[in-house]
This record gives sequence, structure tokens and C-alpha cells, in this order.
Amino acid sequence: MRGITPVRRTFVAAPVALTLILAGCGGDDGAEAAPEQDDGTAAVEQVAEDFTQAVRDRDGEAGCALLDEPAQDLVAQTQEADDCGAAFADYADSLPDADGIEAGEVEMGTDLDGGTEIATADITFPGDEEAGGLELREDGEGAWTATRVPGTTLGGA
Repeated sequence: MRGITPVRRTFVAAPVALTLILAGCGGDDGAEAAPEQDDGTAAVEQVAEDFTQAVRDRDGEAGCALLDEPAQDLVAQTQEADDCGAAFADYADSLPDADGIEAGEVEMGTDLDGGTEIATADITFPGDEEAGGLELREDGEGAWTATRVPGTTLGGA
């Protein structure tokens, strides 16, 4: 019985080893894909969804928790109430169609100085009625808070 000589083993083993090495280094199997850089869009989208759900539910506690203090004060003031929570159901009813409100696209940006992250979420109503967007600012710790809400003309800074 003839055996494989050391030279032949090298010729057979080298291409197999090279193929295994290249297969391991070459393609992207998706298992270890690098995470996309998060610019805050996902967090803003979640706040916008939570806000629109609070409007549909007329849930003052949930809705006002998403607003900064000046925006809470504005909601209360526009509805002639003592606080945001008490005013929120009336605020929701003052919108074109609170039951059909939906969060749309998010646009990321900064303030004029470039130091504060600002995001604007489109807020849509059935029939394409407009009442303004939801403007949010990042608090420096990763949380996004609404500074301007649909249906109001003032608020936030």
C-alpha cells in the first residue's frame, strides 16, 4: 500500500487550510455585525409613540411625564387648569382628532449653538390635519423630554 508522501500532504492540506482561513475571515454572516451608531432616533421615536398613546388614552399622568416643566405649564394654561395632569384630557380633546393621532418621522438636529440635541417628531392626524410637531431635547443623560407639543404655540426654550 502506497502512502501519501509529506510533499503531497502539504499540497493537499495547504489549500484546505487556506480555504478555511478565508471563509472565516471573509464574509459577513450577520452574527457579529457592528451595532449602528445610535443618534437618539430610537429613543425619540419611543417618546413620540408614548406621547401619542397618552393622547389617545387621555392619560395625563403618562403624557405629562414626557413633557418638560414649561410644556406642562403651557398645557395647563391653554386648558385653564391648575396642572398638566388635570388639563391633559381636555388638551387631547382640543386636537384635530386625538383618537387618530400618530407619531411620524423624526428629524434630528441641534439648537443654534450646536450644544443641545433637538429632535422633532412629526405628529399626524387623520385627514392630514396639522397641529404642529413634538419637539424634544436631550437632557445630557440620554433622556428625551418634550419641550413643545402639538396644538400649542408657545412653550419650552
